[in-house]
Amino acid sequence: MLSFTHIALAGALCLAWAGGAAAQQAPQAQEGGPAGASEPLVVNGCPIWPYTRCPGADLRHANLVGKNLAGADLRGADLTRADLRGANLSAADLEGANLTGARMSKASAANTDFKNARFIGTDLESARLMRSDFSGAIFDGASLEMARLNHAWFVGTRFISSDLQEAKFVATNLTNAVFEGNHILYTLVSESELGGCKGCRPDWR
Repeated sequence: MLSFTHIALAGALCLAWAGGAAAQQAPQAQEGGPAGASEPLVVNGCPIWPYTRCPGADLRHANLVGKNLAGADLRGADLTRADLRGANLSAADLEGANLTGARMSKASAANTDFKNARFIGTDLESARLMRSDFSGAIFDGASLEMARLNHAWFVGTRFISSDLQEAKFVATNLTNAVFEGNHILYTLVSESELGGCKGCRPDWR
């Protein structure tokens, strides 16, 4: 006859075995099921995903490294000191946005609306900005080193004390643009519209 001690020991062993089996199965269920899906990032009420609609959003100091914001409506958004390194802003609307101190190196922003945006101390090194509209924008103390700006519009845009080294302004519209005190070593400007441009070098024409 089994004693009470033997029965208790057998029960404990069964519970231990069941718990171990459940623990082994739990990770698989988490990886394959909805519980394993990562939650979307939301910053001050603005969901961070493609085609989001957040005009006037407060995204100051937001960590948006590598995020996909293609087609997003961020008109008038405050992105002061936001980290957008490697982010995708293609075809987004950032008209009037404040990008002061933002980090945008290697960001992709082709066909993007940046009209009247502020790039004060902004880092745009090696950013891909082709076919975007920067009309009326201001670059003050910004870095556009090695940025690709082909076919972009800069009508009335101001470039003040900015680093334009090796930036490529190919087939751009620089009508009435202003260049003052910039670093323009190896800056490439070709096939561009320069009517009324102030500070444009003679060899750019």
